[in-house]
Amino acid sequence: MTKPIQKTSTPAFFAVISDIHANIDALDAVMEDIKDFPVRGVFCLGDIVGYGPEPGACVRRVIETCSASVLGNHEAMLMLVDMILEEDWEASVGQPLKLAKAQVSQKDLAWLKDLPITVDLDPITLSHASLNEPTQFNYLYETTEAEAHLAAQTTMISFNGHTHVPSIWEENPKTFGVRCLNPSDKPVRLDPSKRYTVNVGSVGQPRDGDPRAAYALYDYEQHLLLMRRVEYDIKKAQARFKKAGLPDHNAARLVKAE
Repeated sequence: MTKPIQKTSTPAFFAVISDIHANIDALDAVMEDIKDFPVRGVFCLGDIVGYGPEPGACVRRVIETCSASVLGNHEAMLMLVDMILEEDWEASVGQPLKLAKAQVSQKDLAWLKDLPITVDLDPITLSHASLNEPTQFNYLYETTEAEAHLAAQTTMISFNGHTHVPSIWEENPKTFGVRCLNPSDKPVRLDPSKRYTVNVGSVGQPRDGDPRAAYALYDYEQHLLLMRRVEYDIKKAQARFKKAGLPDHNAARLVKAE
């Protein structure tokens, strides 16, 4: 069901976070950064768990902080973790999911199970991956994938994650042309006559060559978009990975950001 966002006379942002991947140090840094802006709510696009060492704490933080959340593919895999043979999992994926099964409380696990695949908050749509066959968690990298996503989009703007790479796709309804705009650290005013889908990047495991945590701020009344990058203590986070006994690859990826 589509629920319209209530307008306010005071301009303010919604913060959109995604792909936390059990990295509590990155999540804490992002939450502190959000406090510097007039934010009226926080949305989460899924993959709270997976890869990292603190899934329980991250799930609890999202429950306490976010007013709307959607299911990520790692949450979906978590529901199946007991049904898949250990040899069928890559260690980098399987071990963190087993850790999540042990850490996340039954109450919070029930919350994860009830997460929707997509949420419409007119004029915003939230999803973890492409809106084209959303239960398949299709990636959105190429123009043809953006076209398929936008064909399924019913609002002016949607937000997604999944690729861990920030991006802004713009569709011109007059020409049906779709182009990718390079994200900037400067505020961008979107054209309300066009449609957009924005990948907010990853809080806990960026893959665009920049290891800083990523998220986005959006003021739908002013059509103002701000893509944020936030420094955090990566060495401290990596120490948590090691203590949890997770594969070295998972910790190393925080620095490589690829």
